[in-house]
Parts: sequence; structure tokens; C-alpha cells
Amino acid sequence: MFKKAIFGALLLVIVVFAFGCPSAKTTTTTPQANVHTISETTISPNWAMRQIEITLEGETKIVLTLEDGDKVDGFFYLTSGENISFSISGTSLIYESRAAGTAEKSVSSDRFSFTASQAQGLAYTLKLKPESQDGASATVVIQLIYPASGEILIPIGTK
Repeated sequence: MFKKAIFGALLLVIVVFAFGCPSAKTTTTTPQANVHTISETTISPNWAMRQIEITLEGETKIVLTLEDGDKVDGFFYLTSGENISFSISGTSLIYESRAAGTAEKSVSSDRFSFTASQAQGLAYTLKLKPESQDGASATVVIQLIYPASGEILIPIGTK
């Protein structure tokens, strides 16, 4: 019985090396964003502001770490591209941009505001993704006003 187990294990190792493991060869590349901080300032001892320009080629996430009761205000607008998907979530979805009016089919700018709560956790994710028909990139400027005690974690541009 012991010899059969060793033979089976050796056979399995040989098969994996000979044919490879399909899951080990699977790699996924995510398009990177080109991120540039336009402006960053302390408004008062309690408040900070950061304005960021991001060239999106795929989904990009900005993470805010906040405390219970912290308030965040912000807005974004496209400088190039035609449509963007934007959402804010903690442990669940808090806000998602929608096209304004019935004639509008795209989102090119929006304003948002939310208050951190213990139920939503300490980290909040702002997701931005270009949504053009031809898969083109989009450039967005986003401005955040947040408590000076909070942190903004942005992706590092690779271009």
C-alpha cells in the first residue's frame, strides 16, 4: 500500500512537470494608470485637499482611510474621454455616479459627499473606470477634501 502511494505521488509530479499546471501559467495583466498629483494642501489644522489627474486605461482604485464620523467632499471631471464609471464603497456600495437626466447616457463629471461610519469600516474605495465604446482611455481630474487625520492611498503611475 505504501509503495502504491509513493508511485502515485511520483506519477502526479511527473505529469505536472511534463504537462504543466494550467493555473500556474495563467497571468492577468491589469492596465496601469498614469497618476499625477496636481495640488495638495492643508486647508486648516483639521482639513486637507488633494487634486489628482489620472489617465485611466482600466479600473483604478483610490483608497481613503478614515475614522468614524469623518466627512469627505469631492468632485471629478473628465478632461479627455467620453464616459466614466465611478463608485464609492466601504463594506458595501455607498455611492455610484449615474448619468443626469434621461437624455444623458454618459457620466463626465459628478460631485460627491459622504460620512464615514463604523458600519462601513475604516477604508473606503473610490473606483474609476473608463467606459467608452471603443475601449479608449480617459483622463479624469478628481479633487478630495478630507480630514487631515485621514490618508489617501493612490496607485503609483507606471508610465
